[in-house]
Amino acid sequence: MARALFPRVTILSFLGGIGVAWGLMIPILPAATDYEQQLKPLFRERCYGCHGALKQKAGLRMDTVAAMLRGGETGPSLVPGDAAASLVLQRIMTPDAEDRMPPEHEGERFTAAQTGLVRGWIDAGAPAPADESPEPEPAGHWAFRPLRRPDVPVIPNPAWARNPIDAFVAQQHHAHGLKPQPEASPEVLLRRLYVDLIGLPPPPGALATLTNSPAPDWFETLVRQLLQDPQHGERQARHWMDIWRYSDWWGLGDQLRNSQKHMWHWRDWIVESLNAGLPYDEMIRQMLAADELYPGDLNKIRATGFLARNFFLFNRNPWMEETVEHVGKGLLGLTMNCSKCHDHKFDPIPQSDYYRLRAIFEPYHVRLDAVEGEPNLAANGIPRVFDGLPDVATWRYIRGDESHPDKSSGVTPGVPAFLASFQPAIQPVKLPPEAWQPERQPWVLESHLAAARRHLKETLDAAAHATKPPAVIPQADSPAAAMAMADRTLAGQRVAAATAAWESTRLRAAAMRALWDQLPHEPQQRRDAVQAERYAATATARVKLAEAALQLAKAGPDQKAAAEKDREAAQQNLAKTEKTLAGPIPRDAAFTPLPGAQWTPTRFLDSTKDDPPVPFPDHSTGRRSALAAWITDPRNPLTARVAVNHLWTRHMGTPLVTTTFDFGRNGSPPTHPELLDWLASELIDNGWNLKHLHSLIVSSATWRLSSSSRESGENTARDPDNIHLWCRSPLRLEAEVIRDSLLALSGELDPTRGGPPVPSAEQNSSKRRSLYFFGSNNERNLFLTTFDAAAVKECYRRDQSIVPQQALALTNSQLVQEAAGKISARLTAPDDAAFIRRAFAEILGSFPDPSETAACLSALEAWRALPSATEATAGLQLVRTLLNHNDFVTLR
Repeated sequence: MARALFPRVTILSFLGGIGVAWGLMIPILPAATDYEQQLKPLFRERCYGCHGALKQKAGLRMDTVAAMLRGGETGPSLVPGDAAASLVLQRIMTPDAEDRMPPEHEGERFTAAQTGLVRGWIDAGAPAPADESPEPEPAGHWAFRPLRRPDVPVIPNPAWARNPIDAFVAQQHHAHGLKPQPEASPEVLLRRLYVDLIGLPPPPGALATLTNSPAPDWFETLVRQLLQDPQHGERQARHWMDIWRYSDWWGLGDQLRNSQKHMWHWRDWIVESLNAGLPYDEMIRQMLAADELYPGDLNKIRATGFLARNFFLFNRNPWMEETVEHVGKGLLGLTMNCSKCHDHKFDPIPQSDYYRLRAIFEPYHVRLDAVEGEPNLAANGIPRVFDGLPDVATWRYIRGDESHPDKSSGVTPGVPAFLASFQPAIQPVKLPPEAWQPERQPWVLESHLAAARRHLKETLDAAAHATKPPAVIPQADSPAAAMAMADRTLAGQRVAAATAAWESTRLRAAAMRALWDQLPHEPQQRRDAVQAERYAATATARVKLAEAALQLAKAGPDQKAAAEKDREAAQQNLAKTEKTLAGPIPRDAAFTPLPGAQWTPTRFLDSTKDDPPVPFPDHSTGRRSALAAWITDPRNPLTARVAVNHLWTRHMGTPLVTTTFDFGRNGSPPTHPELLDWLASELIDNGWNLKHLHSLIVSSATWRLSSSSRESGENTARDPDNIHLWCRSPLRLEAEVIRDSLLALSGELDPTRGGPPVPSAEQNSSKRRSLYFFGSNNERNLFLTTFDAAAVKECYRRDQSIVPQQALALTNSQLVQEAAGKISARLTAPDDAAFIRRAFAEILGSFPDPSETAACLSALEAWRALPSATEATAGLQLVRTLLNHNDFVTLR
């Protein structure tokens, strides 16, 4: 039988292990090893969620053949040798959607090929390893176990280790028979340090200084210096912005649909916090709940841009879903979103826990708060969150469908039960007046008054210019005279309007202060403010009439009728406003307060108009501060592990846990579990100090290893992917580092720190660091995108692609063309050899060897011999060549 089927089996194996030939489904993988390699992963994906360690519906487990033979409430699910009689196959194949497994809402059904594979395996006797182990219990999963600091291992070669990191790495070297590569050369380490810690190449002359007179402690001194450099915060901020999905606003045209205007305030907070050494746990607390923890401190409240960034204009549900998903992935390494529709398939997160976490965020909304010196929120403002909907209920959506909420009972806010070594206490937070009445912030009224004064002065200056006698006086009753008169009238009305606006601003500010201080003359102040506001409205109407009169004076015969109509409309509007001046002021009359904040409108109810404004309550629910306390509690087993995994990735290129956003049971186990836990413990025990971890990692012998794989045949054979870190893996530089390095080498990098982003239209000519470019889902810089700049919807670890467009960008882009000329002009040298040496040192971070020098000398000679060559073009060609060298875009 086997010989007869052999040719058919070979073809079908090529097509995927099972196939249909002449109408027959032929099982071809009956061995126990095939069960382990193909069937068991299939059962794990489709069946374990309901019949594994997490849960056992109908008393059935399917994580071992022995468990399937024992069966559940309906008896054994497996009859070896008789697929037709096996309940597992019957439930997989039944056409009845109610009985078919897995259920439609729980996952994909088995394909015909997969069903045939199961049938063939059962008919072959359901072979399986005799020592088959069941799925581990969820509570024992490595990431869910309490964090304990492991002992630093004793290693056979202690002299190699520079700090405890190396002891854990060396332990695996010894276990796998690996010999670490030598330490990289000082020139390589110099470039590696600069790029790693500040994202720029070493400054001119740094390599020569190191080579000619290296200090014994040059490395340690440079580490301390770079960690204190303000550019360190800019470098590391971009990393965390990837993980936290930083994005400027986007939408349709000028309509804000996602994120928030002025989101750059959050970016600046990240940079400043990293430079100041703000502990990582405090950064999380501020991002989640600064408005509750520090309700009067806008500098800290900037951090809540982390949540404000999730804003959706039209639908609350995706806003909440993204918040839960990315808090879970970014801070906890958990795919919480998998529980939106049903219980998590791999982790002990029931659907109810997903909605408990959502309930923590349900009340929050977004607003812009005024910054000192700028009352116009369109021009500037701090995007921040507040609990504007404290009484809104959270409902569980049946199968995740928001149109089918289960309103039998509301969901109580809480954290995932399986991780709740303690349940955070949720206590409402009473807010100070300036938090829910932001106009009380001391600078708000002063900013409005200063703006009104500036406007009045500018208007007076403009009027003085407009009313100067003309050089040639127009003839009386001429069109020119009429236009001149209308111009002077308009200038005068604008002055009157600016004066009335100033008076209205002054009196409204006085009335607001009287109200806050409960002064006895507050009613009179309020009436004065109402009257002043009426005068200001009337003065503005007179400006509109004067503008219409000027347009009428300028109108030609064809525009006269329309202009006259506009003037009449303006006259009617003025008449209406003038009537208010004569009317009485009611006792309960209200003026328009000078705003200190503005709620960001949503359109949940009607896509064509804004929803009713969300008020600023005088208390917050306290839910987010409770969540922040739980996430940052040292007893939480995930937070520190996730953080140090990201830090390690940034320095080493490859993470200790490759699934950076999934530490759950469906993710990858750590390559160095004890090292991961030691680093996490070290972070917590040192006050969550990120700079301490940066220093430890870059000071380790592991980080300092050479990236060369020469004479490493045994290492390559035993560990071809360098999982056990016997050498340093070369890394393609990030997009921002490539662009910023070009500007730094050309001497044109603008060191200005912070502030509004560079608009897309200005980026080609901008010399600022790439960190400060405006970037969103709709607007991405082409050069940066070519080199895998972070997408804003989900980025926890960047791609490192190699595509032809990258070489083209380094050859033809305007940025490179301009930078190459500037770099070449800066590389002054007495002769060609010195020029080549300096070019290599500054552009590639290394000195050329003799063969490279010879090749470059030959190339310079050939370039000079070209018909159109000049003395400058040969050097320029060499610089362009080096900018296209692999070592320019690679960190060795």
